[in-house]
This record gives sequence, C-alpha cells and structure tokens, in this order.
Amino acid sequence: MIKEVKRGFYNKKDVIEYTLTNSNGVSISILNLGGIITKIMTPNKEGKLENIVLAYENIEDYYSNPSYYGAVIGRTAGRIDKGEITINDKLYELSKNYGVNSGHGGQVGFDKKFWDIKDISDDKATRLELSIESHDLEENYPGNLTVKVIYELNDYNEFLFKIKAISDKDTLVNMTNHSYFNLSGDYKRDILNEELYINSDKILKIDENGGVTGEEYEVLGTPFDFRKPHKIGERIDSDDPQVKLGFGYDHPFILNKEDRRIVLKDEESGRVLEIQTDQESVVVYSMNFINDCTIYGGMTPKRRLGICFETQAPPIGYNEVFKEKSYLSAGKIYSKSTKYTFKVEK
Repeated sequence: MIKEVKRGFYNKKDVIEYTLTNSNGVSISILNLGGIITKIMTPNKEGKLENIVLAYENIEDYYSNPSYYGAVIGRTAGRIDKGEITINDKLYELSKNYGVNSGHGGQVGFDKKFWDIKDISDDKATRLELSIESHDLEENYPGNLTVKVIYELNDYNEFLFKIKAISDKDTLVNMTNHSYFNLSGDYKRDILNEELYINSDKILKIDENGGVTGEEYEVLGTPFDFRKPHKIGERIDSDDPQVKLGFGYDHPFILNKEDRRIVLKDEESGRVLEIQTDQESVVVYSMNFINDCTIYGGMTPKRRLGICFETQAPPIGYNEVFKEKSYLSAGKIYSKSTKYTFKVEK
C-alpha cells in the first residue's frame, strides 16, 4: 500500500510524501524532493511503532537540508579531493562545496532535485520507482545520465534501496542514501549505547579536510575495529589520530567481500537493523557536527543523535585514487543495491 500526502510547495512544485506500508505495520515515508526518507516506522520489543531515522520538524528545512537527512546522494557520494577529476584526458572542475573538496554531488546534487514517481508494486512487495535525468555538464559532470531508484518494502520487514543509471558519455557515478539511524525510537537517546558490528578489516585514512588519502588503515587494535560488536561510544573519543581528524567516525570502511554486512542493535528497545550491500565500502558518519534545524518533536539536534551508513564505492582521494571505482563508461549500466532488514530481539 502506498499513501500520498502533500507536505509543501517548493520551486513551483508540490512536495509529496509517499508512505509504503507492509502487513506488519512497518512503513517507510519518502519525498519526491531528493528521494528523502522522512520516516522509517518499526516496532520495539513491546510492539510500539516509532521512527528510527532523523527527520526535520518543518518541511521547509528539507528544501535546503544542510545535513542531507535521508536523501539520495549523487552523482557522487562523499568528497572528491580538490574538486577536480580527469576523464578521457580532460580536467573537470567540480563545485568546491565541502571546503577545498567537492562533496555529495555539488551545489545542486540529487538530494535537491524533484524526482518523477511511479508506483510499481505487486503482490510480493510495495515499490516506489523514482527517476530523473541529469544533463551533460550538470554540476560539471560529463554525460546525460538517466537514473532510477527503487524503494521496496516487503512483508519480511526487508527494505531495499536499488539504483540503476546509464550515461551517454564516460562519467562518474557513486550513489548512496544518507539516512541517520537511531534505533531508540523517536530519538529518546543518542546512539552512543547502540551496539555496532561492521565486517571490515580496514578503513581508508582521511586528512584534516575529510578527504581520502589513499592509505589503508588496519582496524586491528584501533577504535575502528567493529568485527566484534561493541557500543559506538566506547572508543569514539579516543586519542587515535584518525578519530581526531574526523571528530569521531567519518571514514570509509572497506567491507569484506564474503559478507558485506553491518548490524546495529539497541538493547533497550530491542530493535536490530541489519544492512547488506553489494557496494565495496560504507562511510560511517557518527553525526559529529549539527545544524540548527529543529528535528521532529520540537527537539534541538545534538551531536551523536544519529549514525549514517553510506554504502558506496570508496570516495575519490589524492591523485584521483579510487576513481576507477566510480567510473561509468558510456552505455554501461550502473547497478547497486542495499538491503535493510528490521528485526526485534526481546
């Protein structure tokens, strides 16, 4: 079932919220603006449905969305070092909207666009298809790019985020979703006591600007070792140089090929989020900085209230390292998928 509600009016267009609901009462709400996820309602161990992603109180704050709450990120997620990239021996200068770097698709990325919407549900799952056309040299990326994103919710409490894209020129594509999770439900607590597992043996080092240096960092013996689950807050304020550079976690974790899995648990609510992806890495961001937009319920946001799991290819770093991971040849299809499974432990 998909329900439509008009939430606002922006750039001469209606802002519509679409809510997908399964037979268990789990629901996902999505805007046609930015493909933004505004709500994921899941039960706690008492069966109470509450929102487990951060959301703004006022719809107008989604028009600027300074923290990218719930948005589709593209053409490229993460930072591109110095905002410059070479494709077929031609240098493309991108928007330096992240200090000295380009970030999350530039000044007007996919998070700021209105998407065309189609209900493609069937008897197996509720599905919403979002599509856009990104034109040649938009944000100075080459190629006319056709993008389709599918949000799918089934009765197994599995939520799938599927992306497909094709370009008429060689270009870059590296897309993700930027939801901030908090399993306590309706933000009753921060995420520091939530338990995290990441099947990753190494991260990529960042510099003082958050850009990827290209160096790998073995997680063994560091605050980045989540191969045995532990609480997020246990080591987040350590003296590790990489933690200090990120002001917490803001790093690409290279996922182990045999099982690209991330698990987040909140003991008090009983909620469990399991993420599986075919992406090579996940940028884990522990909400180290905040904006002043009021969140749902009239709350003032605070640090570490949510955590992002940005499944994607490694961001492009020094000397265009990892560029090949985001490179999409003309006529080739970019296809990626991430599955979120919502569980309860009593």
